[in-house]
Amino acid sequence: MGEVYKALDTRLDRIVAVKVLPDHIAKRDELRARFEREARAVASLNHPNICTLHDIGNQDGTGYIVMEYLEGETLAERIKRGALPIDQALRFAAQIADALDRAHRAGVLHRDVKPQNIILTRDGAKVLDFGLAKSMSNSGTAEDTVTTALTGEGTVLGTPHYM
Repeated sequence: MGEVYKALDTRLDRIVAVKVLPDHIAKRDELRARFEREARAVASLNHPNICTLHDIGNQDGTGYIVMEYLEGETLAERIKRGALPIDQALRFAAQIADALDRAHRAGVLHRDVKPQNIILTRDGAKVLDFGLAKSMSNSGTAEDTVTTALTGEGTVLGTPHYM
């Protein structure tokens, strides 16, 4: 859904990650809406194992999300080096489950959990990329309509290997 860059937030003097919506996506209303939905979903969550969203905006027609910058490696990169020790695997699994539980309690379903969307930092696992997230609003109106329009009823979403 976007390209991610390491950047300096000059207002607050901190390193951040900026996810930019590419032009070929920005021109399509349904994909731009999905990008904005990701930002709203992530912004509604506050948990130590979920990547923090700092800002969202649009510059000269290009949408962007500013998130916390995380140093580490994805779970996919780590798995390539071999099996995790059982104590680490259990710790990371518990952190990921706790993050997803928090998201679910807030009415947000990730829908694309996979090793590439988990980053392992010095402090533990962080869940990233809510690009296919679905808001489970209690109203059952506007958000359901937006989700149906974006995904199509009966459309399968996600990464096949992890579904």
